[in-house]
Amino acid sequence: CLFRNFKFYLTEFWEDALEFCRYQFKYGAAQKDGASLKEHIQAASDSPFAAAVPQVEMLEEIAEEPPSLPDAVKFAWSYFLRLNRTRQSGGLGGFSAISHQEMLAYFALEQIIPEPWEVEMIRQWDDIALRHFSDEAERQTKTSKK
Repeated sequence: CLFRNFKFYLTEFWEDALEFCRYQFKYGAAQKDGASLKEHIQAASDSPFAAAVPQVEMLEEIAEEPPSLPDAVKFAWSYFLRLNRTRQSGGLGGFSAISHQEMLAYFALEQIIPEPWEVEMIRQWDDIALRHFSDEAERQTKTSKK
């Protein structure tokens, strides 16, 4: 019975945690000048020429309160951020997934015993990060061909 309640609790915040991660990678990532995409879009919206900016349709999405990270996953998010900083190159300018070996080494060095759901959460956040990196590389390729 306790496990069933815990499983229900996990599903309650799971999607919120994934949405938080998607938002962070989509709008929080630093651009070439160091400012985030959200900051660029907000600055552009203040311009009288805002209608000419292609990303202005995103304003409604970022004007709302950004998704919050559920308290239950804050430790897992901190683990993910530290692992993300040590991500290996996958060659050709891409990135590799965070491997189980990297996680094992990190957790051993930090003397952390993660819960199985925390490892799964990190894997799902990693999938979101890899999709973001892939989309960014594709966008950069298209931009450089113009």
